[in-house]
Amino acid sequence: SPPLPRSSRRTSTKRRSKSTHVVFKEDWTGKEERLRPHSCFGNHPGWHLKPVFVKSNDDLRQEQLASQLICRMASILAKAKVPVWLYPYQIIALSNRGGIIEAVPNTISIDSLKRNYQNFTSLNAFFEDHFSQDEVHIAGARANFVESIAAYSIICYLLSIKDRHNGNILLDSAGHIVHIDFGFFFLSSPGKNTGFESAPFKLTSEYVDIMGGPHSSTFARFRSLCVKTFMELRRNCYQITLLVDMLSAGNEELPCFRGRPDDAISQLRDRFKLEYNDLACQDYVNGLINESLENWRTTCYDRYQYCCVGVL
Repeated sequence: SPPLPRSSRRTSTKRRSKSTHVVFKEDWTGKEERLRPHSCFGNHPGWHLKPVFVKSNDDLRQEQLASQLICRMASILAKAKVPVWLYPYQIIALSNRGGIIEAVPNTISIDSLKRNYQNFTSLNAFFEDHFSQDEVHIAGARANFVESIAAYSIICYLLSIKDRHNGNILLDSAGHIVHIDFGFFFLSSPGKNTGFESAPFKLTSEYVDIMGGPHSSTFARFRSLCVKTFMELRRNCYQITLLVDMLSAGNEELPCFRGRPDDAISQLRDRFKLEYNDLACQDYVNGLINESLENWRTTCYDRYQYCCVGVL
């Protein structure tokens, strides 16, 4: 089934510069159309070309849990018609030593984008260059960015997803961002669970510049979408906590639980702030945004990743 929910906006891929093709390469829909005639099953109505990679010597059960939770959240938001965007890609753990991960088509990590885009200066400048066909295209790309970053911000907070460096955040050819690699969430964090990334979610000045600054109308929409996303997931929090409760049985040894699944579920439930009324929840979400905005720990973690790992 297709990812849910998706924005109805689409950004044209026509009239792209040569450097842009190097960044995003071949559009996946075009690749499907090109390869289908060469497949012996190409005439089958259910034929699809799926990008996957096989991973070995790695326990993917934790990542599969995160993927299932994000998929459930995406379904909740789609059913309520909250105008945000997520890409809940599939992960199948075949054993505790490997599995299959769906790749996200038409994307590039922000780290790779900075390395490969000619004369890269900033994400905002990239948007203005890549989506510069006309005002409609760049406005649509910025709207796609806002709809995706709002949803992923709240999900990163609720699931306490960490290790959010630029190698684990993708940008697609329409302007959406996609978070990948859920090796640290709930009770686990990089650096032997030091908890250095204490911001609710990643909201750097680069992201805010794309939205026109913290006082712009686009950033106000980002705030509004964050509130709507949080409120809808909060209304259906039992679906999420129950799923974690069921999947934690027999998996207490996963790093995200650290042998204490009850603590992970309790903290997850606490983050929904069920004791608050709607107005207090709105103030709470805006407080999370203010705390995350250019948070010094997020900045320092990105600098660490650059200096010690080489992630831009």
